[in-house]
Amino acid sequence: MIPNLQKILKEWSYRVGVIKPKDKKHLHQLTEILKEEGWPYTVVNEIVQNLTEQKKPPQPEIDLLKKLGMEKYPDHIQDVYNGMYKSLPLGRGSGETAFKKSEYNLNDLKLYCTKFNKSVFLTTAGSVKKIRSPYGIRIAQLNVSTSNNPTKAYFGKVYTLYNFVKFMGSKLEIRDKLAPGIGYEKMQVDNMVTKIKSIFPMSDSQPLQLHIDGKDMKVDINSSIKVPGSPKADMALGQGTKGNFWISYKHGDYIDKSGKELPASFQQYGSLKTFFTKKFTNKAKDAGIEKLINDFLDKCISKATHTIKGVTGVKEENGKIYLEVKKKWIESPTQNPKIWGKNKTWLVNALKKTKKTNLHIVDKSGFSYRRALLNQGTAGKKIVMMSIFGEDYATGKSSVNNVDCLLQDSAAMDIEMMTNEDIAVGINITPGNTGHYMLNPKIHGGGDKLPNFTEQYEPYLVIRFTGEMNIGWNDGKDIFIGARFLINPASQSKKDTDI
Repeated sequence: MIPNLQKILKEWSYRVGVIKPKDKKHLHQLTEILKEEGWPYTVVNEIVQNLTEQKKPPQPEIDLLKKLGMEKYPDHIQDVYNGMYKSLPLGRGSGETAFKKSEYNLNDLKLYCTKFNKSVFLTTAGSVKKIRSPYGIRIAQLNVSTSNNPTKAYFGKVYTLYNFVKFMGSKLEIRDKLAPGIGYEKMQVDNMVTKIKSIFPMSDSQPLQLHIDGKDMKVDINSSIKVPGSPKADMALGQGTKGNFWISYKHGDYIDKSGKELPASFQQYGSLKTFFTKKFTNKAKDAGIEKLINDFLDKCISKATHTIKGVTGVKEENGKIYLEVKKKWIESPTQNPKIWGKNKTWLVNALKKTKKTNLHIVDKSGFSYRRALLNQGTAGKKIVMMSIFGEDYATGKSSVNNVDCLLQDSAAMDIEMMTNEDIAVGINITPGNTGHYMLNPKIHGGGDKLPNFTEQYEPYLVIRFTGEMNIGWNDGKDIFIGARFLINPASQSKKDTDI
C-alpha cells in the first residue's frame, strides 16, 4: 500500500489539473512530488516506469492499424494502440456526404452511426479511409499521410478511427471499396418503402388513392415494391405484388432555400446505346433520331485522339494490343490498359458482326463535347422524353421503362396519409421545399408536351472520355472506344464544347 496516497494524488492534481498518467509533463511533476516526499530514487523510477509501460499490440491489431493509415509508420503503432495520442476529429471531405458537419469527433461518429439499423462501412483502398453509411454515402474520412515525419495530429486522427472501429464491432464492415450501385437513390427508395408500408395497416391494407403533391394520379395502391435490376424505375407502387405507378428517383436539391436555381445534382438523365440493335431508335419509331445521333458523333470524330480506318481484327500479343488493317497487323497507337481492359473483348465480338469498322480511340482525359437537344425538332424531343421517362415512353403506358414520375430531393420525401372524417382515403408524396418532381405528360395530362427545363437542367447530348466504355454508330461502320455517350443536364456538361 502506498503511504500518503491521497495526499500525493491531491498534490499531483493541483499541479497538473486532470491527471494523465502517460503524459510526460504530468509524470515529471509526479517524480518531483515523490522526491519531495523523500521516496528513494529506485522506487520513484519503478513507479514511473510502470505507468509508462505500454502493452504490445497483438498481430490482428497491428494489421488493423496498418489498414487504418499506419502502414508507413510501424514504429508508432504501439503508441496509437496504447492511446498515447489525443483523439482528434475526422473531416467530412468535399462534396455530398450523409451529414453536414464539417468534422466529427469520436462521440459524433458513435452517435450518428448507431442511428442506422444496418451496418456501416469503412473503405480502406487508396489514400483516403472513408466511413460510409449503409448506402455507401461518405460520413467522414481520414487522408493518409505521406510524410516521413507526420504530426501528432495525424496519429490522433488514426486513434479516433481505430477507436470507432473497435466501438462499432460487428456493426461495421471493413472493405477495400464498395461495389457500384448503392447510394442516395437506394437510401431514398428504402425510406419511401418503409414509410409507405407503415401507412397501409392504418387502412387495413385497403387500396388508397395516390397523390403527388396533392394531385390525384388516378391509381389506387396498397403496397410499395422495390424494382430489381437496372430499368428506368427505381421503385413501384401498386396493389399486392403488381405495380401500377412507377417512379424514377434523382438525389439532390433542385433549388436552395431562398428559391435560387441550383446546378443539377445528378450527372445524367440517361445513357444512349445504339450499337447494332438500334433498340433506342426503333422504340422511338423515328428515323430522325438515328440521323441526329449519327450526325453528332460524326462531328466528334475529328476530336478523337487516334483514328484507324478499316480495322478488321484486334488481338493481344506479348502484352501489346495489335489491330488488323488491310490484312496486316499494326501496333495500336495506344496501349493504355484502361482503354483496352474491357474494350479488347468487346471489339472482338463487335467485329464478328460488322466485319470492318473505323476505330476512333479517345485516350485523353478532359475529352468532352455536347449538343443541345431542345432545338433539334421532333427527334431531339423524343430523345429527351425517353431519357427522362424511359425507352418505352412512346407507348404512353406506365411501366418499369416508362415511369409515371421523376422525383428529386436531398431529404426524405414527405409521405402522408390523407383522411376524410378520420377514414384513410389516400396517400400523398411531396418533395421538400428544395426538391422537385416531373410527371410523365403522355400518361398524366399535357399530351406530349415537353416539360419546362431551367437553364441548369436543359438536356444535352454529351460524349466524354471514360476509359472502358464504347460507342458504335452508322450500323457499326464507326466505333468510339474510351468514350461514353450520355444525355446530361447542361450544368453537368462542359461549357463552350458545343459541336
